[in-house]
Amino acid sequence: MSSIYSEIILDYYRYPRNKGSLSHPQIQASDSNPLCGDIVEMQLELDEKNTVKDVKFNGQGCAISQASASMLTELVKGKTVDDVRKISKEDVLSLIGGQLTAV
Repeated sequence: MSSIYSEIILDYYRYPRNKGSLSHPQIQASDSNPLCGDIVEMQLELDEKNTVKDVKFNGQGCAISQASASMLTELVKGKTVDDVRKISKEDVLSLIGGQLTAV
């Protein structure tokens, strides 16, 4: 991971975008990593065309997990649910600048 990606990750970690909760999410999902203790919950609000109108995340964990959750909220906003479902692990890894290895 290059230093520019490290700076971007730290920026998203220190100043997360779309962190918080929605009052009436239509879709909600959460996951955790028991190995390191990361927890992320995503909430989506959809419009009448099944497009993500708003998205929020909450969680705790390392800088990479929280920054990538924040980046993912920006990626999904404005996309249809079908397009969101097509987002792959590789798409998320490209947001943060490369491969991750287990600690």
